[in-house]
Amino acid sequence: MANTKEKHRIISDRFIDALTSETDLGLSRILSLVKTDTTLCLEIRRNYINIYYRGGNIMKISEDKDLFFASFDSKYITKGLMKELPPAVLSTFNDVSEWIWAIPFLKHEMDLWFGKNHKNEREFQQLMVRENNFKGSAKGTDYFICDIEYANSEGRFDLVAAYWPSSGAERKNNRNIGLSFIEMKYMDGALTGKAGIRNHIQDMRNYLDPAYDNLSKLKDEMKEVFNIKQKLGLIDNQKHIEKFNDQKPEYIFVFANHDPDSQILYDELQKVKAITDELPFDLKIATSNFMGYGLYRQNIYELNDFLNLFSKQIYAKVTGSNKC
Repeated sequence: MANTKEKHRIISDRFIDALTSETDLGLSRILSLVKTDTTLCLEIRRNYINIYYRGGNIMKISEDKDLFFASFDSKYITKGLMKELPPAVLSTFNDVSEWIWAIPFLKHEMDLWFGKNHKNEREFQQLMVRENNFKGSAKGTDYFICDIEYANSEGRFDLVAAYWPSSGAERKNNRNIGLSFIEMKYMDGALTGKAGIRNHIQDMRNYLDPAYDNLSKLKDEMKEVFNIKQKLGLIDNQKHIEKFNDQKPEYIFVFANHDPDSQILYDELQKVKAITDELPFDLKIATSNFMGYGLYRQNIYELNDFLNLFSKQIYAKVTGSNKC
């Protein structure tokens, strides 16, 4: 078992057993709910799990000194549909039952909050997890999402993924897995500024500076996270990860709902072209395969290929002399 003091994302064997085994506490019912209800998403954290709904944290379950605790982010409470939240300490079967019964009411509270506080980017991240990890398309897609909202010294990565092609021979090999970072950008307002494309590229360059040895540590951590998710049945794959390969990681941008009549993406990508020399990662752009959020390697493009193939989608008014 990995040393929890050295890992950001890890839960104990006892926690895993509680989620997967029939115990007096009945915590496995939470995992069963997540696996049945595709609007929910379970993510591994350090000594706790977060369960997300529409990209927001609907339930946190933590372990401390042989006890389990549950909480709900009170910022989402708008109408007070519940007079009080279920017990914070999960000590009995009924304590867990109360949280399960509360989920529909907590969802409604969050729906009302999201109606006024839009978080579309995070909601789409969760859709990407569902489409690529389990439920239908996951056996055919070429990426598994290990983690979302990964906080680090340079900020936060939207998604960290394992590039594991779905062809028979490659899917059987669990010692040559690629590492990918995925940045979701929802609409054109997210393309510039402090959280814009170029700043993200610079942050990633800083994070992958060999002097900090972040990459090897992250690979070890993501291997643990993937394998826990696979053991919990949250990743639809028969094999665990034995080893990430030594190739450059991919840094993949996903542009959701870009307006082809807007010049912003065109201008930003032209500026990006000027700073792509000697990057410690392979910069790529993802497109969908006939709509959807499944990640297929045939739809992941190098920057220059993306600019050439999708010039009219990038900027519909581009002229011959200004082609991407």
